[in-house]
Amino acid sequence: MAARIIRLGTLLSDADAIADLHTRSRQDAYRGLYGDHYLDHQLPAISRAVWRERFQDYAPGADLILAAMDDAEPVALAYASFRVNPAVGLLVDNLHVAPERKGQGLGSRLLTTVARWLRDEHAGAALHLEVYAPNAEALGFYARKGGVEVARYRETPPGGREVEVARFRWSRPKDLLA
Repeated sequence: MAARIIRLGTLLSDADAIADLHTRSRQDAYRGLYGDHYLDHQLPAISRAVWRERFQDYAPGADLILAAMDDAEPVALAYASFRVNPAVGLLVDNLHVAPERKGQGLGSRLLTTVARWLRDEHAGAALHLEVYAPNAEALGFYARKGGVEVARYRETPPGGREVEVARFRWSRPKDLLA
């Protein structure tokens, strides 16, 4: 059975499950970018605190939290918000798929669901996201989905080395629905 995409809201038990998935995904994708000590010992608690705050401060018109669920377990997640910089559009701050579930179309389904919400609730708004440039898999995914790389800057992740970050933008997110 295919995973179901659902919209989450304010249940803290959901926040913890999403945080755990987010942690596993980041540990897999960001090994070598972030410090190992941070990934293995600090990130789990930080991630739970961040996700609990997101669920507690959830604003339905400004935030979107999605999960691909398989047997009541999240296997992919997306978090998008207008709160970071509403003038730029909706920021997809997180789009992660469990390492063992990559290549099954879950990231595409989540991105399409975000675009559909944007079309239905915020017509005309742009969509953007940022990704670490060394993550070639993600860069290729967003380019194939029609994202246009509009900027690059450098940052230093916790315990890691300086790395380039690429910003992608969809001026017409409804194109993701085609």
